[in-house]
Amino acid sequence: MAKHVLTKLDTKALLEEAARNGDVYPLKPGWRKFQKFAAVLTCLLVITLPLGIWLWIAANKAHVGIGAEGFALKMFGTKAWAWKDIESFTPVKLGAAAMGGGLVGLAMASAVSARTEGLRGPLLFKLKDRKMPQQIPAHQIANSVAMARELERRSGLEIFPPEPEAAAS
Repeated sequence: MAKHVLTKLDTKALLEEAARNGDVYPLKPGWRKFQKFAAVLTCLLVITLPLGIWLWIAANKAHVGIGAEGFALKMFGTKAWAWKDIESFTPVKLGAAAMGGGLVGLAMASAVSARTEGLRGPLLFKLKDRKMPQQIPAHQIANSVAMARELERRSGLEIFPPEPEAAAS
């Protein structure tokens, strides 16, 4: 069985197309502030100053762009995926283990989940012929439900279960 070769996309062109079409979804203001706070704390130690500056810049530029050929995620680096390479999308909830585990992790996960508008965890997507799924940090993205609906529309893959009235017809 031949292995599926991933399509190489021009991430810069894809993000520019998404910006022209208005299909750019930035970080939520709260997550941006949190990342900037982490950057400032990182800068307190002289040895980690470059990491702190990098975190600050990444927090300002992080977003998801959706184009005709695929979508791109700009976070700490920029990566793009073509629609034809995506096998499935799966929304997941943020668990206690993601926050460090234990009772504190459980309390933090439930607090984040309660305050989160939209998707309450990352959006996993599986690439064809790849075992490990990739993820979009959808719980950090502003207007994450609209972003997921646009991903669903463009890819032709189901993310959310069909709504009852749509399923009945």
